[in-house]
Amino acid sequence: MIRKTAVIIGASSDIGQKTALLFAENGYNLALTYNNTKFEVKPKKDVKIKYYKLNLTEKGKVEEFFREVENDFESLDVLVFASGVAQKRALIIDCKDEEIDNLFEVNIKAAIKCVKSFCKRTINVRNASIVLLGSFAEKIGCSCESVYAATKSAMSGLCKSLASELGNLGVRINVVAPGFIDTKMNNNLTQEEKDEIADMTPLQRLGTTEDVAEAVYFLASDKASFITGQTLFVDGGLVLE
Repeated sequence: MIRKTAVIIGASSDIGQKTALLFAENGYNLALTYNNTKFEVKPKKDVKIKYYKLNLTEKGKVEEFFREVENDFESLDVLVFASGVAQKRALIIDCKDEEIDNLFEVNIKAAIKCVKSFCKRTINVRNASIVLLGSFAEKIGCSCESVYAATKSAMSGLCKSLASELGNLGVRINVVAPGFIDTKMNNNLTQEEKDEIADMTPLQRLGTTEDVAEAVYFLASDKASFITGQTLFVDGGLVLE
């Protein structure tokens, strides 16, 4: 039996590494990307893992990466786009054009390119699944991080459209939108600020990387075979509809 393969873009992040480990522990081979930070996933199961340096802002590199992965693995079954850059907190009038361009380039344009390259290799071949990492900011906004919120909001629009477009071609796509997760990205917050955020959250705590990884794995797995085009908020109830 051919072992399934998960391609995880931005696997060197805290959430990316935990997600990679979860897929590996469930028997998936892994194609993992990083940009600057080298890392290693050490699952208990004996699975094939390959690491690829990928700069999402370099023209043509995404398709080149997928060609390489296609040659390295027998199948491509899951794409997780966990890459992203945060915005320096600032009023919109103070946002530099270069930062705006970079936020859109990495957070949404690169996601589109990865989805495109993945789907070229999976539609009409086998059941495939895509999970994009969004943010709770798409629902409630984020003062002084408006450009970041805009890029994450675009993920849900992309997801809904592609769910309709790709459903009859055997590809599912969903978004996991984390709330405040206790990762290095939030190390700029003081403990007092983290406690205040926890107090605002109905479950009275920050999220963990495991919380997010489990949601990603579920949506990618066959247990979610009738779920597509959805955004799942993993936020402890911070966004209630």
